[in-house]
Amino acid sequence: MKILCTDLEGTLAPEIWQEIGSFFGIEELHLTTRDIPDFDELMTKRMNILQKNNISYEKISDFVETIQPFNGAQEFLSSISADYQTVIVSDTFYELGLPVVRKLGNIPLLCHELVIEDDFIVGYKKRQEEPKKQVIKGFQAMKFECFCMGDSYNDIQMIDQSNGAFIFAPTEVKASRPDIISFESYDDLMKHMLNE
Repeated sequence: MKILCTDLEGTLAPEIWQEIGSFFGIEELHLTTRDIPDFDELMTKRMNILQKNNISYEKISDFVETIQPFNGAQEFLSSISADYQTVIVSDTFYELGLPVVRKLGNIPLLCHELVIEDDFIVGYKKRQEEPKKQVIKGFQAMKFECFCMGDSYNDIQMIDQSNGAFIFAPTEVKASRPDIISFESYDDLMKHMLNE
């Protein structure tokens, strides 16, 4: 059986932290793993910014409920469902990602968890080291043929482990990895996947 392990942000939905940054008017929250590839460094920066600007978890939680998936994302996932099972493998956090994933049809989400104290984000718990790569290895151990879809540097670990991979919405990652097939529309990607 084929399984698609797809990133969430930048592939199926907007970058959640960028959306938070725009909503609260904080430009520094627009940084992603494309800008700071080290996840721990990036998250430390984000948490410091939130505390400095006195932004509570409740305010963030209320806002993320309003974030919508990209147009066509749910239809794309439905169109491949007869040929691929789908799992979202993300470096987001359940507290931020689940409101968006529910709008995509409650697809399984594998990600990290926030630590919240006194209504502020004070830390996070990683699911494991190299989490995306480990997910692919786990599915391959169960004899799944794994395909991956991503858009950023943190997706390379699962892309390199996969049986086939795609970059959706080409970015600077495309220039650094021209060996990975890239797409700019769900329709083109769907046609390619159904011919695999």
